[in-house]
Amino acid sequence: MNPSDSSPHALPAGTVTLLFADVEGSTRLLNLLGDRFGPARARMRELVREAASAHEGAEVDWAGDGVFLAFPRARDAIAAAVQIQRSLAAEPWPPDEAHRLRIGLHTGEPELGDEGYVGIDVVVAARICAAAHGEQVVVSHATRDLAGAEPLPGASFRPLGHHRLKDVLSAAQLFQLVAPNLRSDFPPLKTLTATSLPALHHRLVGRVDALARVEELLAQPAVRLVTITGPGGAGKSRLALEVAARAALDRPVHLVGLAPVSDPELVTSAIARALGARQSGNQSELESVADTLAGTGALLFLDNLEHLAGIAAHVVELIDRAPELQVLATSRTPLRLSTEHVIPLEPLSIEDAATLFIELAAARGILLQDDVLASVHEICRRLDGLPLAIELVAARLAVLPPAEILRALGEGLALEMEGPVDLPERQRTLRAAIDWSYGRLSESQRALHGAIAAFADSGSLEDVRAVADAGPEYLRDLEALVGWSLVRSEPTDGQLRLSMLETVREHALERLRATGTLEELGQRHAERFLDLALKTSAEEQASWLTQLEGDFDNIVAAIDWLLSSGRSDDALRVISSLERFWRAHAHVTGARRLLELGLSMSAEVSVSLRADALWTAARLATGQSDWDAAVPLLEEAQRLFQAEGRGRELVFALAELGFIELRRDDAERAATLCDEALEIARGLDDTRATSGVLIILSDIARTQRNHDDALAYAEEALALRRTLNDGDVLLIVDATYHAGIAAFGAGDFDRSANAFGEVLALSRTLGDALYTAAALCMLGATGLLSDDLTLVHARLSESLAIYTELDDDRSRAECLCALGGYAAATGHPEEAARLWGAADAARGSRPLEYAEPLIEEHFTPHIVEALGVGVLEELRMQGRQATDDAVLADARKVASSATAE
Repeated sequence: MNPSDSSPHALPAGTVTLLFADVEGSTRLLNLLGDRFGPARARMRELVREAASAHEGAEVDWAGDGVFLAFPRARDAIAAAVQIQRSLAAEPWPPDEAHRLRIGLHTGEPELGDEGYVGIDVVVAARICAAAHGEQVVVSHATRDLAGAEPLPGASFRPLGHHRLKDVLSAAQLFQLVAPNLRSDFPPLKTLTATSLPALHHRLVGRVDALARVEELLAQPAVRLVTITGPGGAGKSRLALEVAARAALDRPVHLVGLAPVSDPELVTSAIARALGARQSGNQSELESVADTLAGTGALLFLDNLEHLAGIAAHVVELIDRAPELQVLATSRTPLRLSTEHVIPLEPLSIEDAATLFIELAAARGILLQDDVLASVHEICRRLDGLPLAIELVAARLAVLPPAEILRALGEGLALEMEGPVDLPERQRTLRAAIDWSYGRLSESQRALHGAIAAFADSGSLEDVRAVADAGPEYLRDLEALVGWSLVRSEPTDGQLRLSMLETVREHALERLRATGTLEELGQRHAERFLDLALKTSAEEQASWLTQLEGDFDNIVAAIDWLLSSGRSDDALRVISSLERFWRAHAHVTGARRLLELGLSMSAEVSVSLRADALWTAARLATGQSDWDAAVPLLEEAQRLFQAEGRGRELVFALAELGFIELRRDDAERAATLCDEALEIARGLDDTRATSGVLIILSDIARTQRNHDDALAYAEEALALRRTLNDGDVLLIVDATYHAGIAAFGAGDFDRSANAFGEVLALSRTLGDALYTAAALCMLGATGLLSDDLTLVHARLSESLAIYTELDDDRSRAECLCALGGYAAATGHPEEAARLWGAADAARGSRPLEYAEPLIEEHFTPHIVEALGVGVLEELRMQGRQATDDAVLADARKVASSATAE
């Protein structure tokens, strides 16, 4: 058959062996040879044609530096391939002009059309060629079977395993042709399942955004280096393997694991071994690696670089010398190169972490039921969502159920749990993974790391520096810790906050205990936040409250440290000084527990300090409408204030007791206490104390329906507070709110709405949750009773959420009552009745107050008309017994139907 006749009619039909060949590194040759490339290529083609002609081969196509041949018999194709490789190897090429062909063979029954062969067999043959290396002959299982075990004298086939080829659904079993005078040592095939990439034992969970970002970058030829960074165990290598596996369908991918390499100068050798690169002439090792990779469009995956100082220079030189090469690296620290694109990898979200945990359990034959999912989520939270930690702990499911694993984590065993034996030694336990980074820190970096561990959650740059007592190297050391992913640096509200993963922090605290430095750091930390708690001024109240909220966990940790160290006096001083903060930011319940503990340990503290702590505890109890707890605290505080001659504080205690008696529906007793308090305050000529009593007297007058006196008292209190020069805006807020309450009771809704609007604006600015909730509730009630329903539901719902967070059931009742009125106003009498029942349950035995009487008086006739008295009471009883979810469902139903209308 004439090999030069490439017309379709001259091509063999039926069972045909297809041969694809092309020149490895042709782009490099073209750039290197210039005008000499054409003659060299022509000589290569002559040698290929001679072999094809000698073995009955037909030329199907020439495309650039590639050739497509067809043979009627598999043995002829094998013989031609051997002749091609031998003749090319024997050709006396001038230096650097050698043409190394990679050859792929596959046998099938391709369809023969007008333009040549088509079908999957053609695709398979072409992909086998693309997977091979220069001078290598790779054949399919079908070709090997037809050619026989010894197709030529001395020739045989070496199994290369099963490989996935691009655009081919099933894995293909491939073989290398081995024959005398043919090169036999080659790197792994360039396929997805090449031995260069390890097997993936479980699917990649989460990481959708990170995976897409890395692939987006690598799709851009101008991007030469992408580094995935993150803490130990975050799954950097797993993500990179997913990227590499997907890329291997389209291009050569080479994995070089560098964890065992300790000397940067040995990195090039490690890469050369992985590639099978060979030095020639006077080439350096790096030049041979670059020549092997140049023009291949390969992706070089360098795994675990962080411990190799100076490796950046090698990476830069390799990229410069190997056109089209892209490098994908994993490291706990960036390489800090101008060409580098860094993808920081955070731990998994708790949901994704739980999914991973469940799938790892299933892979071990353990199916976790819904009743343990809460434990699974808490395990994942305790493990910071670190995939390595989750894999280590999930392995324990063989002997421990999730609840027992969670208990073990509470005993600090997460760091010790060992994972599969096929993991690298540095990842066999979480401790080893952290030690890997910690071992590379300087002494000053380790000291700073320990100081950050002393913080409960996070700390500002200034606070960390103070606790660490750091010197001029502070920022340099901090940069190193962040670089090693041992510390996290996150901007929050325009300020940088430093924190640690909990697992890293646990490891650091162990070291601090072992070295005896934890106590000293705990003291520095407590002193720092003791100063913060005590440094407020009224003018700076809003920013101070915001700062305190940002350091809430640190403040509580400092108080705990003071209490555990026997410094209950300092602890009580801090807790008392923060009374406004606890109330404003809905931390009342926790603060009450701290005060209770501190007071139980305070036998030795001064009378004055104890009185202040009792007053604070009472105020916090009042903030939750817990009158029974507040009264004995106030009465003891009152006695101590009186014994010490502290007139202003005595006034406050009496007035607060009057306020509680009013809420207990004893207006007469309330008036008596407040009249006594007012007399003392006026005698002291204390404007602030006087205004406080007047506000409560306004409330008393209002409940007795003496609206003129109520307004007069409130207006006088507000006027007095406007004369104060201490800049305490919250006092203005308080007086304005009570003026609004007095106007509301008098039926002057326009005046009350203006007052509550001012209160809402000021309290939001101050970040005060208590008055924000109160203003929202009363604005909702005002709109409801003045038939302006536009914002009623939104305001009442927000207020209800805040009061729920504050654990203030009495105030929740006000919101639920108003929401019931809204339901009635919008044509939902059944929901209205149930919401009023829920308000009854939250209110308990306490009387109706503020807007509640007016709302029930106004809307009860409408509900009775729609339902009847009996149904109203029945539904109201259902509401009293309903769960919170059922109550909220009624509220949402009303809101959604109103929106639809």
